[in-house]
Amino acid sequence: MTQDRYLNYLANVHCVDDAVAKIRSLDRKSCFDASFLEHELIPGLGLNDEGLNEQPAELAKYFGKGLHLWQYPSQLARYLVFLAFNAKSVKRYLEIGCRWGGNFILISEWLQKIGAPIEQVTAVDPVKQTPFMVRYAEIAAIPVVYIEDLSTSPSFASYINVSKPDMVFIDGDHSIQGVMFDHLLCRKIASLIVHHDIYSHSCPATTLFWDYVKKAETDFDAFEFTDQYESVNGSFLGIGVLKRRT
Repeated sequence: MTQDRYLNYLANVHCVDDAVAKIRSLDRKSCFDASFLEHELIPGLGLNDEGLNEQPAELAKYFGKGLHLWQYPSQLARYLVFLAFNAKSVKRYLEIGCRWGGNFILISEWLQKIGAPIEQVTAVDPVKQTPFMVRYAEIAAIPVVYIEDLSTSPSFASYINVSKPDMVFIDGDHSIQGVMFDHLLCRKIASLIVHHDIYSHSCPATTLFWDYVKKAETDFDAFEFTDQYESVNGSFLGIGVLKRRT
């Protein structure tokens, strides 16, 4: 993260409080309304302003605002509804590669909102903890752990073996070796393993790995959220979920 970006997030750290308040105030019906989530809640939380060639122009007024979510609202909305039905037993959430923390904050709050018995949420990333993450740790209702390290470090492997996260979001090293390492790190522990960038022209390695792993992991059911925007030239992002069969 550049110094300019760090200072920008520091100056706008209030958006974390605003986003948390907005999520916590949602009524139960809205948590299952994909259209509301796609067109109102998610854009209103603020979208990323990088890689704009991958972003739909019709959402331009939300770019560079709020949590800077690097997600397509059309994909994320359906993923949130999926979690509302399928993540109610999650106790420990881990995000591998959290960047400035927007997605981490949203999902951590979302799991609490849907009634999951969350005990702790953890993010690991080699970059310095961002102002968004610092502020969220201050106002969160549950313990927030930030590990400034690579997911390949022995100390992080030891941490996972002790903390045993039952839901993991993988968005770290986008090479074949990197995404495979992160997947193997948690496949015997987590009940929900979520992969990012599974349907992306700009991330061929993670897309290829998802095509393989969704078939290879026979103890899991696979779900995909890959809706695209006609205004964008190409296919990007995409969220894939592996849910362990019970």
